[in-house]
Parts: sequence; C-alpha cells; structure tokens
Amino acid sequence: MPWKNGGGTTTEIAIDPPDATVGGPFRWRLSIADVERSGPFSAFPGYERTIMVIAGRGMELAVGDQPPHRIDRPFEPFVFSGDAPADCRLLEGPIRDFNLMVARSSLRSRLQVLRLDAGSRGRELPAGDVIIHCFHGAIDLAAPASGPATLRPDCTALLSAAAGGARRSQMTVAGGVATVAIIELTPNRGSIGDG
Repeated sequence: MPWKNGGGTTTEIAIDPPDATVGGPFRWRLSIADVERSGPFSAFPGYERTIMVIAGRGMELAVGDQPPHRIDRPFEPFVFSGDAPADCRLLEGPIRDFNLMVARSSLRSRLQVLRLDAGSRGRELPAGDVIIHCFHGAIDLAAPASGPATLRPDCTALLSAAAGGARRSQMTVAGGVATVAIIELTPNRGSIGDG
C-alpha cells in the first residue's frame, strides 16, 4: 500500500484493531517498507515508532531538531517519536525497513532481535501480548492456546496473553540458524483495559 504521505510503499503485516487503517486510529501497526529514495517520512502524531534496516546499506534519519541518526546496522532497532517531522537520507541506494508503531496513550513496546542456532536452548517467550516475526531460518513455537506451529521466513505470529492464560509460549530453532524479532506489547498504566 502507499505511504500515508505518498512517498513510498509499505507491506502491512498486521494492524490492531484489524479493521483499522493507516490513517488511524490504531493501537499498533507492523509493516515492512521499501524506501527507494531519500525524503520525508509520514507524520504519526501520538505514536512511538521503532524502525530497523533489514536490507540495503542504511540511512540517516533526522527527527525534529535532533542531529541525524545513522541507521546502517541490520536488525538494530531505533526508537523515535511520530510527533516530530522525520526525514531520511539513503546512504547507498534503496533499503527495506521493519516498522513498528504503537499508540503512546495505550501501549508500550519493546522490540528485540535474536539470532539463534540449532545449539540454542528453547526460549520461554515473555508473558503478555507478543508478536514474533521470522526473518531467516525457521522456529518452532509451542503456544498454550494453539499448540505447536513452525514459523518460516517472512511469517509472523501474534500471541495473546488472554489466550495463553498463565502458561508461557516456547520457541526453539527448527534446525540451522534463525533471525527473529520479538515484540512485547504492554498496556500503559491508566490506559483503557489496564485493570
């Protein structure tokens, strides 16, 4: 789909609620963008944004009146406010980036990237609502609510705290090596639904 400002294209992985649009409002949105040329990013007031380069040589991102931040290490997240204007300068040609946006009024997020190999022990995933995206390799998931599943490259799993009850989901590498993003979503204190 086109960017909100029309300056590029994005593959939307998931959005919450599912019937929301990029024009909002939404609680969170996960996407992969193809950035073909330097220029401004779309504005998303009220949202915290996390971005990381997943292909290409990287970019410099100038947010508001802050000095430009160099984003040229693959799978290294950078967090910034959607309130301020953001302008990107590509370093050496087009890139692909992985984007998470969360509504600051209701959620907090934490994105980490893990590189795992077949020798890695199984990992217990964080409690709460979790999104897992597989970039390379494959991982086996054992989720209390849905049973076992294999997550392959470019696939995403949404795990709900409500569906899992007190038991946590488990993740292991399905042979070889794997690169995955794990996103934790937690309600802000005092937000709706935070009992």
